[in-house]
Amino acid sequence: MRRRTLGNTGISVSEIGFGTGGISRLMVGDDGEAQLRAVRGALDGGVNFFDTAMGYGSGKSEANLGAALKRLGAEVVLTTKIRLTAGEREAPEAAVVASVEKSLERLGRSHVDLIQIHNYVAPERNWPVGEVAFDLDDIYRAGGVLDGFRELRDRGLVRFFGFTGIGHPASLAEMVDSGEFHTVQAYFNLLNPSAAYSVPEGFSAVDYKLLIERAASIGMGVLAIRALALGALTAEPNLLGFLDERPPVLSLGSEYDEDVARAEKLAFLVREGCTLAQAAMRFVLMRDEVSCALVGFSGEEQLAEALNGADAGPLTGDEMQELKKIWANDFA
Repeated sequence: MRRRTLGNTGISVSEIGFGTGGISRLMVGDDGEAQLRAVRGALDGGVNFFDTAMGYGSGKSEANLGAALKRLGAEVVLTTKIRLTAGEREAPEAAVVASVEKSLERLGRSHVDLIQIHNYVAPERNWPVGEVAFDLDDIYRAGGVLDGFRELRDRGLVRFFGFTGIGHPASLAEMVDSGEFHTVQAYFNLLNPSAAYSVPEGFSAVDYKLLIERAASIGMGVLAIRALALGALTAEPNLLGFLDERPPVLSLGSEYDEDVARAEKLAFLVREGCTLAQAAMRFVLMRDEVSCALVGFSGEEQLAEALNGADAGPLTGDEMQELKKIWANDFA
C-alpha cells in the first residue's frame, strides 16, 4: 500500500482509508469477530487511516473500532467527527467539546489525529431542507465550532481540524479559503467528478467547482469520499445490502437509484482484470491532490477489491477521454 502525505499536516496516510459508517453496516453491527477480521485485514494490507464518527450507529462504530484496534494493539491514524443537532447549534463550542470527549471514551483513546465537522454547511441554516446545516457564523463566531476545536487541541485531545465538503459549494469554498482547516472530505467519484474536473452548467448533481484543487492549492489534505457511490459503482449495486430500503442522500442530485442508472454508461471501464469498483478506485487515486480515498467495507471481499484497485495504476488516456464526453453530456 502506497502512502501519501495528508496536506501540510506531515502525517503519512495509506492511499486507501477504512471508513466505518453505518451504510456499510459492518462496524455498527454486533459481530465483533467479523469486525476484528476486517480491521486486521486492512492493517495487513497496509491501511493505516481509520475514519469514524459519533453519528455512525449512535456511537457503536467508535466503540467497535476502538475495541478492535485495542485487541490488535494497532497504532493508526484515527479521525472522528461531530454532527450537531439543531439545539446544540445554539452553543456549539460546548457541544463540540462534549461530543469529542464522549467519542474518546467510546474509542478508548486519549486523542484523535483529526476532528471533522460532519454537518452540511450553507449560507442559511435551513439548506438543504430537512438537514441540520451550519451557516458560517455557527463555525467562526466567538463560542462557535472552531473555538471548540481549538479548546480540544489545546487540551491535547485532537491534533488537526477538518470538515466534510457537503453543502452549498460557495460556503465550502469560503471554508477552504479561511485557512482554518487542515483537511476536507471531498465528494468525488466517476459519477460526480466536479470536485476535480469541470462539468457543464446545469449538471444534474452538485457542482463542487474544483474543490479538490482549491483545497490542495493551500496545502489542505484531501480525503475522497463516496468513491464507490454507495455501491452504485460495483458489479452488484445492492452489494451493501440495501435491498428495498434507499440509503440517505449525502450529496444532492446523487440519489442512489439515479447513480445506479448513470453507472450503466461506464461499462466500457470493465475489462479482464478490472472490475467497475477497481476502475472507480483507480480514477480517484490518479489525482495527486487526493491524500486518501475513504471506503466503507461491509466485508473482507470488498476490502480486497479496493486494495487491488489501488495497486492497478491510473485509467488510460482513452478511458479519460470517453469519461469527459459522458460528463459533458451529463450521462444522457
